[in-house]
Amino acid sequence: MLYNRFVASFEAGICPDCKEYIWVKNNVPFLVCPLCGEKISLNDSINALEKKCNDASKVDEVVADCIALELKYGPQLPFSILCELCDNFPTRERPTYYLVRLSNYDRQVVYEYMKRFCEIKSEAGNVPWAEEFLKQVVVYRNMEFADKIEPYIRNKLPQDKQEVWLSKLEKLYKEYTDRSASPKSTSLLFAIYLASTVINVAILPLFLLTSIEILWTAALAIGIVLVEIGLMFWHNKVFGNRLSMTDRERLFMVIFLSSMFFAIGAGIVGGIPTWKIKL
Repeated sequence: MLYNRFVASFEAGICPDCKEYIWVKNNVPFLVCPLCGEKISLNDSINALEKKCNDASKVDEVVADCIALELKYGPQLPFSILCELCDNFPTRERPTYYLVRLSNYDRQVVYEYMKRFCEIKSEAGNVPWAEEFLKQVVVYRNMEFADKIEPYIRNKLPQDKQEVWLSKLEKLYKEYTDRSASPKSTSLLFAIYLASTVINVAILPLFLLTSIEILWTAALAIGIVLVEIGLMFWHNKVFGNRLSMTDRERLFMVIFLSSMFFAIGAGIVGGIPTWKIKL
């Protein structure tokens, strides 16, 4: 399933006897329905849900059921059901939006929703959730896909509300690009790439010249790599994601990432006694 992240050892089904939505445990051929107490087949339960979610005439019914299930049990069960429904009807916007809401506006789910529907012109009455959706997604952390938010605003909102949201989007986007593409951000990123690459390559001869045992060299190498990952995470938190990347930056990034694997290998090879260099 495209969106389903919650399901692990359980998945959604429908009890063939009481017709209620339930969780069923994978790889257990028979189980007792927790609602009616009847012994049911795993395959029958899953097939019943698949049949209902594959019926175009029942799409609105399933969405309504999921809204009720959320109020009663929380988001996980209806989320799993909507995953099945949206996989079968990827062009139906209403169930996809409810899937977004049940995901707590997860960035990846939001992106998939906008990618599918932002270019489709809709009457405001057909997307009454549009402003609620925008209140959740027109935030700094989502400016990486502002190019999807803009057409969504133009195609889903009435004319009198578009300018308000476009103004909010423009303000956030400008702040985002000023930070992520600033000379300070770029210079610092290149400095991290360069310094980390030099360190990652230099630790092999350094370890070969020492008498440190392999457990310590491996631990030091892993520690260095973790610090570098932490620096990259910090840079992202401070300056945000970059909207574009030059060829030179891409080259530096690839070299840096390759050097991280070299550093971990150096931590192992550099600690083997037979490799040590005696001065």
